[in-house]
Amino acid sequence: MKKTRAYKHFNTQYAVEDYSEMYKKLRFDLRYPPNIKRLEIFANLLKKHKPKKIIDAGCGAGMPLIFLKKMGFNITGYDKAKNMVLKAKENLENNNISPNLIFYDDFENPRNVKNNSVDCILGMGAFYYSKNFKKTILNQKKKLKKKGRLIFSARNRLFDISTLNNYTQIFLNELHETKYLKNEWKKKYKNLTKNFSDRKKYKFRNIDEQGVVNHKPHNPLTIDDEMKNLGFKVEGKYFYHYHPLPPVFENFDKVYFRKISWKMENPNDWRGYLLASAMVIDCKKI
Repeated sequence: MKKTRAYKHFNTQYAVEDYSEMYKKLRFDLRYPPNIKRLEIFANLLKKHKPKKIIDAGCGAGMPLIFLKKMGFNITGYDKAKNMVLKAKENLENNNISPNLIFYDDFENPRNVKNNSVDCILGMGAFYYSKNFKKTILNQKKKLKKKGRLIFSARNRLFDISTLNNYTQIFLNELHETKYLKNEWKKKYKNLTKNFSDRKKYKFRNIDEQGVVNHKPHNPLTIDDEMKNLGFKVEGKYFYHYHPLPPVFENFDKVYFRKISWKMENPNDWRGYLLASAMVIDCKKI
């Protein structure tokens, strides 16, 4: 599959309009609204930490920024997709907020943000689209003040266990290191997972299957050490986008599946380690 840089994907007119609509009221017949739950987690963390100066890195069409600005936070944002920036400015004007709060920049290596100038950086669905996650985080760290806070969303690697599809097959192969088994045992092991569903048959395609380049999901059991090596202390992990059953069930009755998923949403439920496809990481610069 041909790979597409994320900012090019999100610069399309479809993506621009979609990211303006997805934070509006719940319509389970149209979509599942994980971004609404994600924004709620971010807002609660900001209310808890009360940072003075916030930047939304990769702000998209600006809807989360508008929500947080109306809550009283001092927040600005930027995006690399120029059409997203234009739409974000339009959305801000429509909400009687200065469009100058949004500017053009690249979250992988921001050049229009001064070093040591920000109390809190937000990455809502942005950093896992970087070419190099580690370099991106290190570049973001330069912008933070001493003990500044980085709050970002990440995809959950452990969720692959419960999908019972191609992702589970790959996860289990890596977990058990089946590539090192003798051929006879490889065949026996493969037979155990042969009935797992094939995502190619699904109606609903995720961002991976659209060919958008993104970073490998994070393991919530190891991300503390990963972030520590990058100069951050993880102070919280909060899960969202729960799946009460393997994703194939959404094809049988999408509205019912989405309703029971929404009822399950709880950022602090231990089942999130296995049943939530995404999480929010709250960490502080060491």
